[in-house]
Amino acid sequence: MAMATPTRESFDPARSSASFGVKLRLSGDVPGHFRRIEGELEPEPDGRWRVQVRVDARDLALDGPGWMLRNTRSKSFLDVDNHPEIGFTSRPFERALLASGGKLKGQLELRGRNRAVTFILAPSPCQKPGHGCDIRVLGVVSRRSFGMTSQRMWLRDEVSFDFRVRLLKADAG
Repeated sequence: MAMATPTRESFDPARSSASFGVKLRLSGDVPGHFRRIEGELEPEPDGRWRVQVRVDARDLALDGPGWMLRNTRSKSFLDVDNHPEIGFTSRPFERALLASGGKLKGQLELRGRNRAVTFILAPSPCQKPGHGCDIRVLGVVSRRSFGMTSQRMWLRDEVSFDFRVRLLKADAG
C-alpha cells in the first residue's frame, strides 16, 4: 500500500496567536499582539517542511497607553501604512522538529527589509503538535536590524515574539 503524499496544513486563525514585547528602558515590558495570524506548513519535495507566516501589522493591539500604540504604528517604528504585512519563511526542516523543539531558521520581512533570523521551537507537550496542542515559537529580534532606530532613549533594541499555532486538517491539495 502506497503512503499518502504529505499535504499543506494551514494555520487555524481562530486558535493561533502572535504576541510581542517591546522593552522599555525604565519601566519594563509593554506586551502587544496581532489580532490575526495566517500561515501554512508546507511539504517540500525532499520530505522536509517549510513554514510561512503572515501577520497584518495594521491589526496591532498594544497593552499600553494610546501614544505608545501610535508610536509603534508610526513611520519611525513598524510603519504600518507603508509596510502592512510582517512575514516569515523558514528554511526547510524535518517535521520531527515540531515535537522535539530546537532552532527554526528563516527570513523575517519587517518594514520592507528581509533579514535572517533564528526562532526557537519549544518542545511539544503532545503527540500531534499543531493539532493536539499549540506549536510554540519564541524569538527576539533587533529593532535596529529592521531600520527602527528612533526612540532609543526609552526603548531597548530587543523585540520579543511569541507565536502559538494550531493547524487545520491537512488541505486536500
